[in-house]
Amino acid sequence: MSPNEKVALASLLSRSWRDPGNMLNIGIIGSIVTSLVGGVTLYKNDGGRMKWAAPLPLFGILGLYEIKHRLTPAAPLQSKYITFKSKGAKSRWSGRKIPAATLTTLYLDDEIDFTMDVLAALENIDDFVCWMPSWPTIRFLINQLYPNSGNSSLKDKKTTKREIADHYDRGNDFFNAFLGERMVYTSAVFESDSDTLESAQDNKMRKICEKLRLKPGDKMLDIGCGWGTLVGYANKHFQTKTTGVTLSKEGAKWSREHNPGCGQGSCDFLVTDYRDIPETEKFNAISSVEMAEHVGLANFQTYLNKVKTNLEDDGAFYIQVAGLRKGSDWKDIAWGLFMGEYIFPGADASTPLNWYINELEQAGLEVESIENVGIHYSLTLHEWYKNWMKNEPSLSSKYPGSLCRLWRLFLAWSTIASRRGTATCWMICCHKQLDSFDRSKMIKNQGAMCGKPGSNKWTEAAKFQQFK
Repeated sequence: MSPNEKVALASLLSRSWRDPGNMLNIGIIGSIVTSLVGGVTLYKNDGGRMKWAAPLPLFGILGLYEIKHRLTPAAPLQSKYITFKSKGAKSRWSGRKIPAATLTTLYLDDEIDFTMDVLAALENIDDFVCWMPSWPTIRFLINQLYPNSGNSSLKDKKTTKREIADHYDRGNDFFNAFLGERMVYTSAVFESDSDTLESAQDNKMRKICEKLRLKPGDKMLDIGCGWGTLVGYANKHFQTKTTGVTLSKEGAKWSREHNPGCGQGSCDFLVTDYRDIPETEKFNAISSVEMAEHVGLANFQTYLNKVKTNLEDDGAFYIQVAGLRKGSDWKDIAWGLFMGEYIFPGADASTPLNWYINELEQAGLEVESIENVGIHYSLTLHEWYKNWMKNEPSLSSKYPGSLCRLWRLFLAWSTIASRRGTATCWMICCHKQLDSFDRSKMIKNQGAMCGKPGSNKWTEAAKFQQFK
């Protein structure tokens, strides 16, 4: 097993031992160690070879924690946002703030509902949610310490393929219901207050191609190509010979069906692990758009060195990554754990920016430019949320109600999280750190960092009216 990803990530998110990530590590791991050292032998078999050391210190700590946990702050405004559908949930939580993980469980199990639009309710989430970690959260984190218990630290090819299939092969109609016409599952870039989701995704793809300095005839590789939209865009607008790789069979199927010109030498889609791309294949440009988070912390150098091997010496590498902020508070941690447990269980390499930069430089890649597009992610997620709420009824007969409720919660909560800075997204462009690299090339794509001329005329206030 690789080093535990959740433990390492919690530490990366912390500035000091008092920050939530480190507090969770200290509390959980410390309790387990204390239990092993101070456990009491309760049972021996006849041969005297087996014994069970009861983790009494851990039980004691959890017991005291549960007592405190039951005394969450009062929530006088709770009824404005929450309605109880089960007597048990009402008896336990009526009038009190509900821990975030418990709220998620109750909502998915249809024991509570919101009295209004989910996003509107979550805009006031502090009125009815307690950010103190609850027992389900602690149990999830303890399970992450052990293999064969849903541990997402395992990043071998078989496990990675299963994780991707579990999420991305759910059904193309499911993803189309919120991603819309472009079928792009990554942050768009809004350059005007008149931009739609589709035009904003086109803006993003144009910027990526410009940052990669693509020219006709270039060989391009897109690692984690999703539904093939960037591959098709680069081929159509920049006349590249582009290969997209994915582990999703459904994604590859959609890509081939919606890019009819591909497969004839101009572009192609392969269902393969990035680690299996032949080392002899060389590309002028390589992109990896919000795929690297699935690589894992321990495998990140393997991933970057693979990119370096397949990249021409004068080529460009574009990596777009979603990350979490340094010094995350309890609200950030709650959202991150929700994402890690329910949405992207293997995406443990969502880190603060400094970790990504250090890894790139460690691999011998020189960073050219970095753009923070986190606020654009919030706008993108809001568009996805509106699409989902409009199209969910057409999916309700095919997909479980709990899954539909999960997606409402995911898209609404993530819209808010990226707006407040809990999560963000970076566009990073780099090249091999070689003396012979012609750095004058970097001047040519400065325009790609600024968007269209005059794009600064739109105001955030105008775009954010949609949140009110």
